[in-house]
Amino acid sequence: MPKYLVNLDLNQNQLVKARVENLASAPGSPVSGQVYYNTGNATLYFYNGSAWIDCGGDLGEVVAGTGLSGGGSTGSVTVNLANTAVTAGSYGSATQVPNYTVDAQGRLTAAANTTIAVASTAVTDFTEAVQDVAGAAIVGTANEVTVTYDDAAGTITLSQPTDVTVGGALVVTGDLTVNGTTTTVNSTTLSVDDKNLELGSVASPSDTTADGGGITLKGASDKTILWENDTDSWDFNQHVNVASSFEFKINNASVLSATTLGSGVSASSLTSVGTIAAGTWAATDIGVAYGGTGASTAAAARTNLGATTKFTATIGDGSATAITVTHSLGTDDVVVEVYDASTKETVIASVDRSSTNAVLLTFASAPASNAYKVVIIG
Repeated sequence: MPKYLVNLDLNQNQLVKARVENLASAPGSPVSGQVYYNTGNATLYFYNGSAWIDCGGDLGEVVAGTGLSGGGSTGSVTVNLANTAVTAGSYGSATQVPNYTVDAQGRLTAAANTTIAVASTAVTDFTEAVQDVAGAAIVGTANEVTVTYDDAAGTITLSQPTDVTVGGALVVTGDLTVNGTTTTVNSTTLSVDDKNLELGSVASPSDTTADGGGITLKGASDKTILWENDTDSWDFNQHVNVASSFEFKINNASVLSATTLGSGVSASSLTSVGTIAAGTWAATDIGVAYGGTGASTAAAARTNLGATTKFTATIGDGSATAITVTHSLGTDDVVVEVYDASTKETVIASVDRSSTNAVLLTFASAPASNAYKVVIIG
């Protein structure tokens, strides 16, 4: 009996005098959409992907109960929860408690907020009590903050001494301006969120005022990066060591890496090179007589050499029905054959030459893992 591995397309023609498979019990290993006729109970069944479903039915009518609307006895039926007078939203807060009304069906039929408020006049000597607590709770620190509490006036005055010492962390939310001649930072790590650090920001900056400016790292000798006005350059007095995965660039073009001279460096004074292990040939094609192919593409090379190429692959993963096979032969003129990896029998699949370097094979059902072999000649 022929085995079809692709769908049978009747192009909208009739399937005359067809008969559904007759069985005394459900067939094994069914797939979604499969049907059969049970000869024991004279019933037609279809498989929904997890169970066999009787094609008959006995649902009569859906009736909406209390608090519901909708229902019906034919077609698709929708049952809706009826709206109440409650406005949708959140109820209750730090100063309010929610009040709800619930009917016999458990629905909220009313909702509101009640504000919790205690007037200060309801508390004896409230204002004086708060002032005394605040006055006692706020205290100053030596060389940092001075606190003065005036009980009669009910005021607290905060002030700073002439010399201020901050024992903990200092956070300045506004701008910080230092007008002294020397700023000393004794911390072990200086962290700056700004990504642009300005040096030499005098009233009228120029290349003359910038001359000799830069960064000095103290060591056994100074390690410096300084601007030299005479040469318009940054001068390093130490080696510059770039990690092997990085390179030197000029105008965003690579000029030198640990092992490679930039491709844009075409006017170098090199007089000899070592062994060229890799690269790109950018001159004319090398003729066959000189050991070349006389072509710049694989397809043209095979033509010049009068050669064909065979490509093979094993396909199938148990899930994909459309499988792309890349042969890289550079031509649409290929012959494609698929055969069973176990029985060696040729099988028929839909073949689409999707590009000059690949074909698309389509199956009605996903081939098992490594089920088929593909041979492509071109």
